Amino acid sequence: MAIQPTLDNTWGAALIGLVASSIIYGITTLQAYLYFTLYPNDSIQFKSLAGSVWLIDTVSLVLVCNGVYGYLVRDMAKPANRLMVNRSFDVDPALMGLLALLTHGYLGLRVWKVCRRNIWFGLLLGTLSLSAFALSITASVLSFRFEFWSQRNELKWIGLAGTILVVILDGIIAIVLCVYLLMQKVEGKGTRRIINRVLIFTINTGLASSLMSIVNIVTFFALPNTLIFLGTNFIFTKVYANAILANLNARKSLRGRGYLEQGTLTLNLSALHTNDQHLLVLNEPEGAISAPINLSNLNRTEETINELENFQDANQTNCKC
Repeated sequence: MAIQPTLDNTWGAALIGLVASSIIYGITTLQAYLYFTLYPNDSIQFKSLAGSVWLIDTVSLVLVCNGVYGYLVRDMAKPANRLMVNRSFDVDPALMGLLALLTHGYLGLRVWKVCRRNIWFGLLLGTLSLSAFALSITASVLSFRFEFWSQRNELKWIGLAGTILVVILDGIIAIVLCVYLLMQKVEGKGTRRIINRVLIFTINTGLASSLMSIVNIVTFFALPNTLIFLGTNFIFTKVYANAILANLNARKSLRGRGYLEQGTLTLNLSALHTNDQHLLVLNEPEGAISAPINLSNLNRTEETINELENFQDANQTNCKC
């Protein structure tokens, strides 16, 4: 039996989605502020990416606020208008697609570089990313043809195709990065801990966006007479914006110190750029257990982190895609 529309599962759901997306937008703004504060010397490409993401997310929130305000305030005395689609919501799919394209482009470029710039793998990622973006633009353009909410069901197959592409992309990026990191041969619990942190961060980033994609399309298909999908869609856009900025900001913490479990002994990967192939025993606090460190492995780990964080070419890679 189909769920019938009520005030709670229509405009109540949209309002809750707006509140939740506004909270996440606050986090996005903080992420943007931290980025420009922590990385003032970053390249113009990175700064443009961060600024564009924040600007697109801001425009998206403004449009959403305008749409919800129109339904709940301006149309208070005109309930029949609530059956019609506010044109602010027609633009949002295009903005969401643009954010997804920037996210997949940024993360996909990292994957492509650690895979030795494999041309076929790059074409696969590029084709999937551009196809998902094209579908979002198509959905946005076709939305202007429909005047009422009930007519938007004709767009559900475009939404399903776009969601499938997004989930596939997120999965490929996360899996390849994880496989690459697991293949790195490092010695010492400190360096392995850094690799594990990158692994967890990569999995969480891909998992969050994939889950939101699935929830968004499931609510659209399973609850067609409600606007619950609209509330989840508001949040979906913010997840991608946070994914890029969180990745940009994570570089400093990931490049920080790796801690060995022997007392307070620490090592700074960024400071080790020697090519000497021998074992080094660091000076340790009294009572600590001596821990030999293989500099060649530390150098390789440093190259790995540089590759994943800064788009720099690694001198040695162990991934063959």
